[in-house]
Amino acid sequence: MTAQAIDLRDGVSQKETVAVSLPAGPRIFPLVLFVVGAVALFFAMIYLRVSLDQAAFELDRIETEISVQESLQLDLRYDLAGLQDPTRIVLEAERIGLKYPSERVTISLTRSVGASLDPVAGAPLSALSGEQP
Repeated sequence: MTAQAIDLRDGVSQKETVAVSLPAGPRIFPLVLFVVGAVALFFAMIYLRVSLDQAAFELDRIETEISVQESLQLDLRYDLAGLQDPTRIVLEAERIGLKYPSERVTISLTRSVGASLDPVAGAPLSALSGEQP
């Protein structure tokens, strides 16, 4: 003799229950979600790489411009040193007709209290001649 299990659910026997089962098909939604996520991650990595490359190109351009400006600064300092050369100044002065004076002239100004130094205002001026130093 064999024993059978009795179904005790609300007095309904096993023969009266109808089992509704869905056909077991492939689970497509998780697969689609995974593929979409992988593609999005791929494009995000490409975007980050492009952003980093653009920043690197910008830094390279700025470094190149800095080196050009430093070179220009050195050229200008060299030109300034040449312009400040006393020998060049003497030669330029002689070329345009300037010369060291042969006699030294001292100008003394006397001013009374409240008087102006403006020659038009009548302040006395005098020139004293002397020797060249």
